[in-house]
Amino acid sequence: MSGMFEQKQDKANRKLERAQKEEKAKKKTRIIAISVTTVFAILLIVSLLVNSSYIRRVLPVITIDGVDFTTAEFEYFFNLAYIDYANFMSQFEGMGNTLPERGRLFSTQVYDQTTGETWADLISEIALGRMVSLTSLYNAAQASGFTLSDEQIDDIEEDIRMVGMEADMYGFPSMETFLRQMYGNSINLRVYRNILEFTSIASFYSLQVRDSFQYTTQELNGYYAENADDLDVINYRTFTIYANFTDDAEYDDEDEYEAATALAIADAYATAAAIAETIGSEDDFIAAAMELEMEYYPEPDSSLRMSQGGGLDDDTGPWLLETTRISGDVTAIETGQGAVLVYFISRDNNDYRTVGMRQLLILRESIDPEDYPDGEYDQDYLEAFEQADTIAWERADIVNALFIAGGKTEAVLIDLIEEHSDDTTEGGLYTKISKYPYQGADFSSMKVVQELEDWLFDENRVVGDSELIYTSDYGYHLIYFTGFGERFSELMADDILRTADHDAWVESLQAGEPVKHGAYILVQI
Repeated sequence: MSGMFEQKQDKANRKLERAQKEEKAKKKTRIIAISVTTVFAILLIVSLLVNSSYIRRVLPVITIDGVDFTTAEFEYFFNLAYIDYANFMSQFEGMGNTLPERGRLFSTQVYDQTTGETWADLISEIALGRMVSLTSLYNAAQASGFTLSDEQIDDIEEDIRMVGMEADMYGFPSMETFLRQMYGNSINLRVYRNILEFTSIASFYSLQVRDSFQYTTQELNGYYAENADDLDVINYRTFTIYANFTDDAEYDDEDEYEAATALAIADAYATAAAIAETIGSEDDFIAAAMELEMEYYPEPDSSLRMSQGGGLDDDTGPWLLETTRISGDVTAIETGQGAVLVYFISRDNNDYRTVGMRQLLILRESIDPEDYPDGEYDQDYLEAFEQADTIAWERADIVNALFIAGGKTEAVLIDLIEEHSDDTTEGGLYTKISKYPYQGADFSSMKVVQELEDWLFDENRVVGDSELIYTSDYGYHLIYFTGFGERFSELMADDILRTADHDAWVESLQAGEPVKHGAYILVQI
């Protein structure tokens, strides 16, 4: 009995073991099936999230100093950064060819072969830098209680209206289609408006702070006096005598080549110095420039220069800025290219008031001398130019007669400008006209052609004066003197001081590092 029992027990154990193995195999299969299903489910969810415009518009992917940015918002700043970068690079010949291909993800295109940095890395860095700056300004505005004015809100709506017009102009079926083409597939009008509100709060608050700085006349004049060498405007003439350099391949060693180069420069300087001795007037200088370097100085004004002291080059600057310099001084200066002759005309300390005018412009039809066999000396060109000038004069004469008949008032001129002027400036009004075209961070001035400048800055000029003036560059200008503005020297000093104080304030703001969330996988750049 016992032997039989043992055999049955052994058989039962083998059966149980086999059953356990089968159950274990089934369990493993179920685990694998569940795992595969889970992975597919996760991939499906991720795919839905990545391709869901709604999720991409509401789920934060980056946080900067407590301000959340969605995928749609980040992609807006990314595309804006690319547009700015591309526009900047287009200024340099051939650099536009180095831009990434727009039809492919920037993250798949390498920007720096050495480091492996992609175009997405580069443009993201630019975009995040802008976002950090705006966020620091936005948070400062929020902390101060700043809110947009009704006019500033209207500016946002006007921006949106202009985008709609641009979309129509380029044939897009809708504004949102245009926005997606420009700033990413997830953006819509609501997101765009939110971005405009965010950037407007930051920008307008920044302007408010900038405007809040105040400076006394004494402070402005003191700053200008301390920096006169940089701010004074130098009027001078210059032309170069180029050294006769030879190819370095003609020399056995570098020392011989450098000696030959030095000799060529010395010869050019000797020539320039000899010419300087013969110059007794500005006309002599003009004639010498046109005779010796006709290719570079074909016209009397080709050698004429105007520059603030801070913009002068290292070769000519020290001589031109010497306090003993007087009109008519001339010298030769050795340079790395040979030598330059320099003729000092004047130094202007900008201590005058800017002026304003209204202008009714009658343009002469443009006649291009290059369209004629003998250029500006061609008889047909001269006749065409004279005919165009006669037509412009006849129009100007009629308008001027109407102006005189109406009493030569500003109101009459404004009405005539609206109907007859070829100038697109609203009301033909120009303010802050100066003798030097200054471009600052907040203040800029304009310089008009010499014929108008001479009339506007006449020491006897009074408000209400008017004149019909001919200029060779444009045609006929019926102008009306509207008055004087601030002193030009003080305007420049104010702009420079204000810029420095504003920059210091911006740098004082705490700019936090961007924090990327797990949802950053939604970003497709």
